[in-house]
Amino acid sequence: MEANDLKNGSMTATQQERLNAAEAKTSSAIYADKHSATTGNPNSASSERMQTDVQRNVDQQQRIANGMQSGALTNKEAESAERGQVHVDRREANAAANGHVSAAEQGRIQRAQNRQSNHIYNLKHNARTK
Repeated sequence: MEANDLKNGSMTATQQERLNAAEAKTSSAIYADKHSATTGNPNSASSERMQTDVQRNVDQQQRIANGMQSGALTNKEAESAERGQVHVDRREANAAANGHVSAAEQGRIQRAQNRQSNHIYNLKHNARTK
């Protein structure tokens, strides 16, 4: 949402309020999940696969932010990269929906992440700048 709202350079008050509401809703959901009686094994193969994928997402987001900061990515390119990240995030969420991420599911996620990584690289290294 934030990337979409910033595509014109700045956010309106209405857009900021909508973003704040979405963040508050996500924060409440995280709190509820954290304080539920459900427990898991963080050392299971499935959890380790998911942790690896989540860390890669964090790294990809940082690459996009760095590209914006350095001027290597235009607002439109950053928006495209952010949309790609949303697709990868959705794949991860779907894979983890049943509480287990199989090796095959992780392979599909990693292929999507590889495509997204290449996309970010190509956007950062084309001739376009801010």
